[in-house]
Amino acid sequence: MSKRKEITQKVFTTREPSYPKLSSNRIVAAEREMNTILKRKDVESTANPANEGDVLVVFIHGFAASKYCWLDPDIGNMGWIKDYDNDPKPRDFGWHAIPPPLYFPVDWTLSRHIIPPGAHEYVQKMNVEWLTYSQKSAFGDIKISVKELQDIMDAIKKVYGQRRIIIIAHSRGGLISKRYLDTAVTTDVEKLVTFGTPFGGTFLSSIEVFRTPSKVFLTRFRAARKLWDVEEERKIENIATKQMAPGSDFLTTLVNDGLRKNVDFVNVAGSCSMVSNVYAWRWARSSLKRQYTLARKMKKKRNQLIREEKPMKDWYNLPSNWVLHAHNWKLEAKKIFQIYPKIGYPEVMKGDGAVAVESALLPCPEVKYYVIHKNHFDMTCCDAGYDIMVREIKSTLKAS
Repeated sequence: MSKRKEITQKVFTTREPSYPKLSSNRIVAAEREMNTILKRKDVESTANPANEGDVLVVFIHGFAASKYCWLDPDIGNMGWIKDYDNDPKPRDFGWHAIPPPLYFPVDWTLSRHIIPPGAHEYVQKMNVEWLTYSQKSAFGDIKISVKELQDIMDAIKKVYGQRRIIIIAHSRGGLISKRYLDTAVTTDVEKLVTFGTPFGGTFLSSIEVFRTPSKVFLTRFRAARKLWDVEEERKIENIATKQMAPGSDFLTTLVNDGLRKNVDFVNVAGSCSMVSNVYAWRWARSSLKRQYTLARKMKKKRNQLIREEKPMKDWYNLPSNWVLHAHNWKLEAKKIFQIYPKIGYPEVMKGDGAVAVESALLPCPEVKYYVIHKNHFDMTCCDAGYDIMVREIKSTLKAS
């Protein structure tokens, strides 16, 4: 394996998407009709036209993302859902007659890789239907994505009839949804739940200055392209982020327009900027010493497992001779630095690493707020995030 491929596999997820999805002939036919009307291929749904009047959850992703952040979050976040709260356990390489090599790093890793279920799975378990899609302009003018959402909503009404719609949106997707609600003449949306949406702006809007190198990186680097173009069907026409800059005309208008009547607003902010730890793996000092007492105990365990006819993998690394094989080789992880250290930006110091807590909460007393200790990547695919989604969907169901 080449060094480049090895690094890519350690840092990113490169597998194909895989996720459970409820289906039937009628659901598939309706999904196909949606895509035909919209002249696209990416709309996915479990909605059945026979269930007119029921709740429909519409998932909307954020900047530089895709529908897979809801369906297969491991793919949707390129493998960057990490267990940064817990250090990895030592690796045991069995018992040997000689000590391991000198005490120096032999490997490096990030925090343990987590493969969470998709948010759509929790919705399915509630017997609630859902719909999602990948925005055609996930990097461009938000107004383009607002028009796209309006077209999606019109198509939903044609195919599925009158629905009680709950929008669950992440990051830039929340801006799209709020602007849609501000401008739509009529809407079936009853609730908007946003996660990490920069209503007050984000410092990441400054990447527009580097739009040319950013476009090259996102297009030509395969692992990065997987984030937003899993099926290799989308293009980056432009990178426009100025609308998300603090104090921009777009955000000022968005906040000043207030809240649409008869729509419940729920804002979720993240308060953890940590993305991952980086570890160097070294041989434990105990591996350099002969451990006769422990080796003798492990030999007895080996003999017992063999008598019990346990699989070879259970006893193969245990010592067959406690006098000769007295060195237990163990690798231990030492944290060498953290990704997203505490620098001076409020998004990092007091936010999810991309959006400050204050920025993610609309300044309106009618809005329901949640603040969870998660970063911008994992806030929509963690237990706390799932609990909020389920709770808010249930409250809408009870209001019927």
